[in-house]
Amino acid sequence: MQPGEPFVYYRGVHRVSGPRQPAEYFGAGRIGEIRKDPDRANGWYCAIDDYQRFAVPVRAKVDGQNREQIPLNLWRDGVRDLDPAVYAAIMAEAGLAIGAEAVDDLVTPEPAAVAPITIEASEALIVPPRLIASSATAATGKSSPRRSARAKAVGDWAELTALAYLQTQIVGCRDCVHRAAQGETPGWDIDFINAAGVLQRVEVKGTVGAAFTGVELTANELAAAEAHGDDYWLCLVANCETAHPKVQMVQNPAAKLISGDWSARASLIAVTFSSKS
Repeated sequence: MQPGEPFVYYRGVHRVSGPRQPAEYFGAGRIGEIRKDPDRANGWYCAIDDYQRFAVPVRAKVDGQNREQIPLNLWRDGVRDLDPAVYAAIMAEAGLAIGAEAVDDLVTPEPAAVAPITIEASEALIVPPRLIASSATAATGKSSPRRSARAKAVGDWAELTALAYLQTQIVGCRDCVHRAAQGETPGWDIDFINAAGVLQRVEVKGTVGAAFTGVELTANELAAAEAHGDDYWLCLVANCETAHPKVQMVQNPAAKLISGDWSARASLIAVTFSSKS
């Protein structure tokens, strides 16, 4: 979140008094000056500029479907990124015209280099969902590479962090290639030659949270994981976009699915229209 960025106010179904009401967006503006909360270590305040309350609130659902396709944990109180197309649709329904520059302000710029950070190896970045309710630890995340420009920026940042980790922490790592940065989609993001001279393939998943409850794999990534077995790695990067990211390397994720240690379900179905449609 940066000064000048546009935003909309959202409220869920609960009200201070009275029965539950439909979730809705009820106003918009721009982020003003951001300042540190003197009483909380991780707290911040920001000023609100150019605020406009919607004459009629905009419903959060259209035909029974949420406008925002985001993980359940992001519906809590707080700040979250909004897809530019969703923002434009909300503003249009509220009767407030926006310029192209307002939409552009919502698109996260390319991630900065990750040199001034300390990368820590971890073996504790995977947290089963059933443990979340009883845990008082920091927030967790689930990677969502398709859902927003913000998610892409976090993913790109995670890949750069993973690249730095492999090159500095994996003994014997050489010929490291960032395939995703070259626009290649072989089913992994990075590959390198290990100390034994064997090609290793690394799929990177990132979250701004402190751990993962799960990740999303494409059909291409899953096929590659199954084909390459022990030479395929899942690289989990938590605490993205901070000075202290954590990295956990998981070898042969396909084997964990086969053994039942992990489970999988379909989250996206590709539909192709034929010429007979």
